Amino acid sequence: MLIFISDLHFVDGTAGEHNVPASGFRLFLESIAAKCDWLERRGRKIEEIKLVFLGDIFDLLRTEMWFEYPIDERPWGNNETKIEAHANTIFDAIIKKNQATFDLLSSNLKDEFKLPVEPERIYVPGNHDRLCDKYKSLRDKVCYWLKIPNQSNFKHYFEDIDYGVFARHGHEYDKFNYEGGISYKYEDYMRVPIGDPITTELVAKLPYKLMQRDEIKKLPEAEQDALKRNFQDIENVRPFSATLEWLLYQVKKNLSLKEVIEDVVDEIIKEFNQLEFVKKWYKHHDKWYEFWDEADQIQSFLYLLEKFKVFSLEKIMPLLQRAKKYFERDELLEASLKEYTHLDNRIRYVVYGHTHIPVQVPLRVIESPYQEHVYLNTGTWRTRYHKCKEGMGFIGWKNLTYVIFYRKEERKSDFPPFETWTGALKTV
Repeated sequence: MLIFISDLHFVDGTAGEHNVPASGFRLFLESIAAKCDWLERRGRKIEEIKLVFLGDIFDLLRTEMWFEYPIDERPWGNNETKIEAHANTIFDAIIKKNQATFDLLSSNLKDEFKLPVEPERIYVPGNHDRLCDKYKSLRDKVCYWLKIPNQSNFKHYFEDIDYGVFARHGHEYDKFNYEGGISYKYEDYMRVPIGDPITTELVAKLPYKLMQRDEIKKLPEAEQDALKRNFQDIENVRPFSATLEWLLYQVKKNLSLKEVIEDVVDEIIKEFNQLEFVKKWYKHHDKWYEFWDEADQIQSFLYLLEKFKVFSLEKIMPLLQRAKKYFERDELLEASLKEYTHLDNRIRYVVYGHTHIPVQVPLRVIESPYQEHVYLNTGTWRTRYHKCKEGMGFIGWKNLTYVIFYRKEERKSDFPPFETWTGALKTV
């Protein structure tokens, strides 16, 4: 049995209370135990359980702790010694904030949940936990808390012919969150993508700066908490193209604070664009020969944010709708088709995470010899806010998704079968 979960995004809590409680993992493990029991009562022996954490498990970017350190000591700076030390501090805070969960994940799961075997844990880094593979000090901590044997570097892919599976986190095909080349070497993964400072210096900094304003501090405590929570949830909005609409939605809900919000947005954009890393990234990615390159897309996104001060909400919406189409292309789906060109011909399934959207897409059928190719995405365990079909509203609910693959003999099939489970809990 092979199980994938991804995009848990454990955080230290400074940039929002987004962690999945330990009870969620108990529910998940109890369901795995129930499946094993169901199979064994039908004479199917479970000889192994592989649990793959497919990236973005430890979120070292979505935190306000980086703002306590100079720019050069943040992940896009140059002071590696300090960056490693601060990353360890943040990692330790993440563990402490989620102590019950990590006590569970690092324990003997076989005995506690009556599993047929102790699950083998496997970890594949994503973009939000890039630093977990950069520094040995963090690799050792990841291995300890996920109960994984120590290793020099983590693999950035997982492959198992017996299950017909090839998996990556998937950020390799997101030009804003992967800065490396197509060789996919360790050095490629260690290059800082523009998504790192976007997450921290824009997304996390917006509510951080907003709550420091005197006009906000004068509000009743309940209103302050609600405002902070709403702006901290901006990264949970899906699809990504709806992010600006979420921000506009928050402005519309708080029209009395419109000028304050506009001032803070303007301030963080100016600070972002003044970062030496960002200036170099723009210069490197601004291609005169390519219309709408990566630099153009980021700069246009920030341009629309700045226009809060110029246009009314009604006037900016048409501009936003025109820009959205450039962000809605599913790069991972397109990449999954190409993945098979270098894979063993026994691989049937390509699995990614990263998008937070669980999907199962039939890609192609090969007639001779007969073979089915399927792309699956593991989704997320985070809360997601979804744009309504009408108006500017958003509705959110919590998610829990996992994917299971079986050996042929475990389900008495002619091929390795799979199943996916996605739960939604409406409490937000």
